[in-house]
Amino acid sequence: MALPKVWFITGAASGFGRSMTELVLARGDVAVATARRPERLPDPAPKYSTDHLPIVDLDVTKQDQIKSAFAQAKISFGRVDVVYNNAAQSIIGEVECVPDDLARSLFEVNFWAIGKSFGLGGTLLQMSSVLGMKGIPCQAHYSACAELEPEWNIKVVILEPGWFRTKIILETPRVPSHPAYQSPSSHAMQTRREIDTVHDSEEIQDVDKASIVIYNFLRSGCAALRLPLGKDCIHEIEQKIARLTDTVVGGSSL
Repeated sequence: MALPKVWFITGAASGFGRSMTELVLARGDVAVATARRPERLPDPAPKYSTDHLPIVDLDVTKQDQIKSAFAQAKISFGRVDVVYNNAAQSIIGEVECVPDDLARSLFEVNFWAIGKSFGLGGTLLQMSSVLGMKGIPCQAHYSACAELEPEWNIKVVILEPGWFRTKIILETPRVPSHPAYQSPSSHAMQTRREIDTVHDSEEIQDVDKASIVIYNFLRSGCAALRLPLGKDCIHEIEQKIARLTDTVVGGSSL
């Protein structure tokens, strides 16, 4: 029988992080659940003991807290098998409108956080997005930091979900639009409208189903670098492949 894996999960209070925390526990693994607001994390009692669900206060932009959290996990369990780096921020706004402090805050969380404290071995599940494959208006900053290069001696899996029902859609700050983009027919305004209605759309996808796919993918031992999640993400990738194929064919005829 395989030993339980020790998961270190950031952003475990909601969305993909909370869904995976609950799935990991249900499958008999250990979830070191971290969040900037730990009061929003699931209560381990009475269903799970703190041996399987230690809760850690962690702001992923603070290196001292990151090192301390990893040290606690390794002291308690001797290892960390999987880092599920799910913590992220987003901003809705055109590039010209987003204040520098909000943009820097987003990059602190999405781009410069966890990483190098993980150490060697194990697997890093890095939450990215379909926006890493195809950027959209009003999400330029999020799209720019939606990837991670595998710089460490560990297995990296880039998770690329499409639109799923999580709180990030509702809680993402909306920056007032620039006058140049306020025409109802502009792509920026269309994107704003779509984002504001997608949470209640029938087409939005189930985060718990995605967590099962991620968990089974990890257990399968598959060596793929990327894991697309959701029909919309698959569609965007297929469209990108078609565009790149057209580009290659056009270039080869010169």
